[in-house]
Amino acid sequence: MSSRRTLGSTAGLMLAVLAALGAVLILAPSLTRAQWIARLIAREASLEIASLAALALALLRRGGGRMVLAARVGSLAALAVGLVAFASPLATAWSTGTPFSLLRYVTWGGPAPTVSVERDLVLDPARPSLAANLWRGAGAAPRPFLVVVHGGSWRGGDKGEGEFLFREFAAAGYSVLDVRYRLAPADGFPAGIADVKCLLGRFRESAARFGVDPDRAALFGRSAGAQVAIIAAYSAGDARLPPSCAVEDRPVRAAISLYGPNDLVWGFENPMVPDVVSGNQSLRVYLGGTPSDRAEAYRLGSALAWADRALPPTLLIHGLGDQIVRVDHSRHVAAGLRERGRSVELVEVPFGEHGFDVRPGGVGEQITRHVALRFLAKALGPGEALLGSPHP
Repeated sequence: MSSRRTLGSTAGLMLAVLAALGAVLILAPSLTRAQWIARLIAREASLEIASLAALALALLRRGGGRMVLAARVGSLAALAVGLVAFASPLATAWSTGTPFSLLRYVTWGGPAPTVSVERDLVLDPARPSLAANLWRGAGAAPRPFLVVVHGGSWRGGDKGEGEFLFREFAAAGYSVLDVRYRLAPADGFPAGIADVKCLLGRFRESAARFGVDPDRAALFGRSAGAQVAIIAAYSAGDARLPPSCAVEDRPVRAAISLYGPNDLVWGFENPMVPDVVSGNQSLRVYLGGTPSDRAEAYRLGSALAWADRALPPTLLIHGLGDQIVRVDHSRHVAAGLRERGRSVELVEVPFGEHGFDVRPGGVGEQITRHVALRFLAKALGPGEALLGSPHP
């Protein structure tokens, strides 16, 4: 019996240390890139951290000594931090009508819906490097569609990121075109925007081939890709930011920004401290200098520069815990659009780190999926398969 208690106490101490470490990662500011990634993982595993703490308390319910007492205190603190970090986004889920599924959370999204995908499509023969992946929407054609723009600080990343969400959109009846675009430093602003417009135009020209409705289109972007998507949507038809190929630069019906840096001058003047992702360097490389050097580029690359035009309805989703692209970006854009009478919805996710949608089935991912599908149904009309989607 004594050996069992000793073994249980040892396991409890180990679990207490792990839970306490997870709690510290949830709360501590990011000082290095590795710590930011670790904090993202910890916040997306907050319920698991709380569970470890609860198990540690159960194993340490007997026995004494300073070490055991300290482990109990640490486990209680970790339990509280984990539960708060898990429950806080649930308040946003409830306020947005998101039907949170604990089963999807614990199974990391559950079985992925079966949808058709075509990879490495070349839509413009003159630009074979600008390949795209197409997730065909379920249901009858012609379908509404999204053009998705990846993140990566305008200097990296590629199509293929976050495909679990594309499957969900496609299962609900929305085709998803996941595109590649030119990157800095070889091709800075506005090359990526021009490429997105080119691929959008080419895809519309082939609408019958791909079973989509060319008039029911939306642009969706993450992080730096959100800035590219928003400006591509807002600047439609403007000769200062033309497509990179000979296509019609027509408006889209909706734009979605997921933690996007959409106020570039403010972002340059208020960088992350410490700047673990070299955000200001990325802005200099992307835009060709500082706001003083390249004032017009910074202006045209910021969402509110276009707010006096007719704009598509906009959905902004941002994490309140995002240190890399702070929520102020989306708040500034939302306030400016509202002042001008534009249609905008802002959803803020408590404890949401930059990349909070990365975990399939996570609270942030479930909020993003539900809110985006609801927004798309209003802006584009519901996909044919929306009501029959296996994951409501």
